[in-house]
Amino acid sequence: MTTNRLHANDVELGYHGSAPVVRDLSIEVRDGRITTIIGPNGCGKSTLLRALGRLLKPSRGAVVLDGQLIHELPTKEVARRLGLLHQQALAPEGITVEDLVRRGRYPHQGLLQPPAKRDLEAVERALKQAGMTELRYRAVDTLSGGQRQRAWIAMVLAQETDLLLLDEPTTYLDIAHQVEVMDLVKRLNAEGRTIVMVLHDINEAARVSDHLVAMRDGRVVREGSPAEVIEPELLRELYGVEWDVIRHPRQPFPFAFPRGEALPVRRAGSANGAGIEVRNLATGYAKKLRVSEDVSIEIPAGTITSIVGPNACGKSTLLRTGARLLKPFGGSFRIAGEEAHGLSRRKLARRLGMVMQGPKPPPGFLVEDVVAAGRLSHQGFLRQWTRHDSEMIASALERCGLADLRYRELDTLSGGQRQRAWIAMALAQDTPFLFLDEPTTFLDMGYQVEVLDLVLRLNREEGRTVVMVLHDLNFAARYSDTIIAMKAGRVVASGPPEAVITRDMVRDVFGIESEVVTDFRTGRPLVLPVATSSGDGTGQASVSSLAGGISPERMAVSNSR
Repeated sequence: MTTNRLHANDVELGYHGSAPVVRDLSIEVRDGRITTIIGPNGCGKSTLLRALGRLLKPSRGAVVLDGQLIHELPTKEVARRLGLLHQQALAPEGITVEDLVRRGRYPHQGLLQPPAKRDLEAVERALKQAGMTELRYRAVDTLSGGQRQRAWIAMVLAQETDLLLLDEPTTYLDIAHQVEVMDLVKRLNAEGRTIVMVLHDINEAARVSDHLVAMRDGRVVREGSPAEVIEPELLRELYGVEWDVIRHPRQPFPFAFPRGEALPVRRAGSANGAGIEVRNLATGYAKKLRVSEDVSIEIPAGTITSIVGPNACGKSTLLRTGARLLKPFGGSFRIAGEEAHGLSRRKLARRLGMVMQGPKPPPGFLVEDVVAAGRLSHQGFLRQWTRHDSEMIASALERCGLADLRYRELDTLSGGQRQRAWIAMALAQDTPFLFLDEPTTFLDMGYQVEVLDLVLRLNREEGRTVVMVLHDLNFAARYSDTIIAMKAGRVVASGPPEAVITRDMVRDVFGIESEVVTDFRTGRPLVLPVATSSGDGTGQASVSSLAGGISPERMAVSNSR
């Protein structure tokens, strides 16, 4: 019989004297289980995890660890009992991966005590478990987003606690590394560790968890097994969008996929005007850190293109080079017929808006300040702030659901709310070209759909050319005219989603097995996390017969309407 390892009793949690984020909430973390908390942005998931990790003291109620009030325990003692992975953790500038991971051993060392043999062995194990051994001497701030995330995971593993709290551990990770990290979580659990996670990925939560806790508006609305919680009506209540839930006969967990707007799909190449032309491009960060070689692609104007591929394959580097944030080693990157690196920064900023991965604003910046920065390229010595600028800011805030938060400091917001602020800044910039580097990072599934629906409207109704880096292959397939797949700095496939998103591509590019079916609502590919060892070997299955709710051949689908 499982016992309580960690629990919160009737806690109320908030920040800086503002209204409580979590109210009258009680939760039990059973020993030996994987418990995952799901719910929309701002519902209190990360706030609750911070309280469970002793980073936030309840204004009412109590958090109890191993029968003791956690806030009465010394910080070092808590760090010996539980490890906490923060959301959007920041490393000191220039610190190497190995030095960061060694910090996980600090709770086990005395003041000025050098690392013991046990500490060094723990660091080695953590680096290996997180797949970071070969990058141990690299500076953390030179890594891709996914590599940085794995470095932080390694630091938490080095603590060697038997209780782990993980806030969005798969953030920035490609599909292969998401699977690897979640499989690692399962192995750690099988070895006896109790794990509590916050996840936006409903399907990974269903795949690995023993117990799900669904939150909304600071309260638990349901908890139970994945089969009990992953239901269309509950998901619609949580996220405000319609859902399909697919139940595959070879898997014990359900697969959920949100539905977006039914807007017409335009094929790539149907728009007139000069788009983006990349020829023989070589990119990187230094002579010894070349990321890509000989990249050549064409993106027609007025289309949506998604770039997919594993972490560090060159996706973000390609966008950063086109935005003049990195200088190419060779080749050309032309936007609307002109070489990007030949344009002035102001002229380029009027043509191209970009949402970068992991931006860091100055301390104390308000949401409105961040969004207003998008209008700076339209200012000049004689042209100052106008009514049109204010209208563009108000429109961007409204489109991204931030009107009520415009006067909040950015660092008081959830990760998803901050991400929407950066997207609003790019919208306020009002450019014909948009580069979006992981625009759905930190967003709950409802907001992911809303943001991508907004991108689709900007493209279809306003003719904006959009290039996105996405890790979610299903969203890439649904919202894109063209998919570009990259691996090891090179383009390995390019074309319409149904031609690129195949089981062979997923295996060759990401190194994992999958099953690809046809989404009966859109006709686009849908990648399911289904083992293929007992399959028929085809790798393709149509679910067009599921419109009535049941497929007698393969799967059942339930939906929220």
